[in-house]
Amino acid sequence: AASPPFLERQLLRRVNYTMGKGGDAAVGASRKIQLIGGDDKVDKYTWDEVKKHITPDDAWVVYHNKVYDVSGWYDHPGGGVIFTHAGDDMTDIFAAFHAQGSQAMIKKFYIGDLIVESTKKDQRQIDFEKGYRDLRAKLVMMGMFKASKGFYAYKCLFNMCMWLTAVAMVYFSDSTAVHVGSALLLGLFWQQCGWLAHDFLHHQVFKHRKYGDLAGIFWGDLMQGYSMQWWKNKHNGHHAVTNLHNSSLESLDGDPDIDTMPLLAWSLKQAQSFRAANNGKDTAFVRTAIRFQAFTYFPILLLARISWLNESFKTAYGIGASTANAKAEMER
Repeated sequence: AASPPFLERQLLRRVNYTMGKGGDAAVGASRKIQLIGGDDKVDKYTWDEVKKHITPDDAWVVYHNKVYDVSGWYDHPGGGVIFTHAGDDMTDIFAAFHAQGSQAMIKKFYIGDLIVESTKKDQRQIDFEKGYRDLRAKLVMMGMFKASKGFYAYKCLFNMCMWLTAVAMVYFSDSTAVHVGSALLLGLFWQQCGWLAHDFLHHQVFKHRKYGDLAGIFWGDLMQGYSMQWWKNKHNGHHAVTNLHNSSLESLDGDPDIDTMPLLAWSLKQAQSFRAANNGKDTAFVRTAIRFQAFTYFPILLLARISWLNESFKTAYGIGASTANAKAEMER
């Protein structure tokens, strides 16, 4: 699966209503109705019934008010990211992640229709969802999600020139100052490599995704030493459920990018999340780390590259997983 284009991500981040995970605002009576008309049978499910199926091995999802049972679908082309919306409405995030026509693949998982009234969405939520979808459709028609290949050709060429310049500065000079300048330029090169790999692996440059994957492998695996397989699994999960915590211990609907306890907490709920493993109390380490995180935040970020290389190494050699989705895939 691919993550949403930059503009769409910004739109989704700037709204205050529920979207994608919008079912969290819904409440319904738990019951299933089977309607029989002629020779056709269509099962009808309430929102509460859907919300019971939230684990990878028991996963129901909703797409345009139709219910699909994707339990155990670890062969999903995008990996375990599909389970981030188990027991939830994936209509908008599906549109953001997939190419046109991808919905044909999920037809075989169809089990019935959602009883729309059971979601009990208020008019404000309904109007917001319609407004968002209308806006997205207009932006697509305007070509706002079409990337400029010329721009990316320029960025790739300029980046390689930075690398060659940094190498030449070390090779042709013995000056300490020149070597320091080379190190700074190489650091900028690596930073740009990260964003180039990011954009290519978002599949926002090429129509055919294999070309984006190959470009991502060049800028990520080769030029930086990171596993793009690890990064895509983690980043897809981030964009599927941006800045959300797991709703339960069994579900996989949390953002791996904010899974930073016990070093950093992004909410009071997360700060208290380790209490369950310590008889309802915070450990001395957790109390100290969270108390001073405003001061330790940037020093911790300095270690991010080491952490990324460590996770990449574990992924490449199959000796560990950095996210719950990746772990579920590895265990299959």
